[in-house]
Amino acid sequence: MGSAQFHWIGRGRLALGVILSLFFLVPCSQALAAPAEIGGLTVTLPDAATGWRKAGKGNLFMLQKDFPETEDDKRGNALIQITKPLPAARSSLQAGMKTFVATLPDVAKEDILVKHYGVTVNGYDIRVEERCCVHQKNVSISQIVVGVAGDRQQAYLQLVLLNVNGDRSRSAEADFATLVRSVKLDPSDKDFDLVPASEDGGLDGVFTHLDTGLRPNVFGGMDFYSDSTITTFDPKGLFSTELPKGGRSITEHCKETPTDCGLYTLTGGGFFSSAGSIEMRSVTSAYGTIEIETKIFSKKGEDLMIADADHRAVPPFDEGTTLDGEWVSTFASSGMTATSSGSVASSHTLRLHRNGTFERIGWSGASLTNEIGGSQSGVTTSSNRPGASGRYKLSGYRLDLTDVSGKTETMSIFAPDKGSDGLLVINGNNYLKDDGK
Repeated sequence: MGSAQFHWIGRGRLALGVILSLFFLVPCSQALAAPAEIGGLTVTLPDAATGWRKAGKGNLFMLQKDFPETEDDKRGNALIQITKPLPAARSSLQAGMKTFVATLPDVAKEDILVKHYGVTVNGYDIRVEERCCVHQKNVSISQIVVGVAGDRQQAYLQLVLLNVNGDRSRSAEADFATLVRSVKLDPSDKDFDLVPASEDGGLDGVFTHLDTGLRPNVFGGMDFYSDSTITTFDPKGLFSTELPKGGRSITEHCKETPTDCGLYTLTGGGFFSSAGSIEMRSVTSAYGTIEIETKIFSKKGEDLMIADADHRAVPPFDEGTTLDGEWVSTFASSGMTATSSGSVASSHTLRLHRNGTFERIGWSGASLTNEIGGSQSGVTTSSNRPGASGRYKLSGYRLDLTDVSGKTETMSIFAPDKGSDGLLVINGNNYLKDDGK
């Protein structure tokens, strides 16, 4: 697909100039209906109450949202641009992305910070590229571009942020991601949702895998990690890499947090077969990108082998189970560069008693130092978490803590080691039992 197809977008610095002119103008207000049809493309627009309004004229459908100047932030704007569907082969998506990104040449020179690719729920190829940041006329500019391609046509969407960061950026990006998930290139396309097909499913339960290794930290050092990762399989075909919290079902959890979830199909064998494969279709971003992986699969008693990794079945806690002991979750991270060093640590203790009562305490601390031009500065801080006590209830993979005021906090919980409570994983954090030695 050649760049000629993008003449109507505006090329080079002209396009950037148009965007900057929108930043400095005061746009007129125009209410938006939720659904919109753009040259055959259907999208669901942000509600007008969120502050988005139609802006600009021409072949690009454009939305704008203004952020007023505050004590902490400059005045900012967010722009969403959507093309009409373009006739092009599916294989040209990457080339089309390059052409669309190049309409903001200074931004295009920046390295891609985040990239997602895969398919949508409707089977279209999708690519997402995020770049930051260019500074012009005291305006900071960042860009997220999305391309969606079917066999015969494709469309492009862009979010441009002008002096927008922090919570404002996250809010605008969330609205844009929701809009991208709603894209329909054909009237018969379905809404974004993880709906199992008739051939999906066949597993039931929670399974854990011990994942260990080293990973970089924010201080420039390396941390050792040992995580009991989990996969929850629903017999109809949903799976989640997190235990649903707050008593939600896996269906409710996946609707609220689709990036934890996906769909699976057993192929080349079956649940009772000694070997086969499992196709896992994971949602890898808020934009609805789905990555498809096929892995070797077999069943080993109650446990599973997936891609040669052991996934052990985790039994739920019986209703009314009580435990007795003290469990501690600790975290520490440190590192240093040529001019700085830092560390952070925390500890949380949970005591559970046979009579159904609990107590918990915790603390955290951090230390940072910097050296610039022979001058050294630093800061050290620490805090204690207010203690809490009350009654607890265990059921399934759910832990309810009700304090003396009657407030209940619900967390996920499982014991990865069969027949042992030496390790509890609570809300994804490892709590080791203190045996007093």
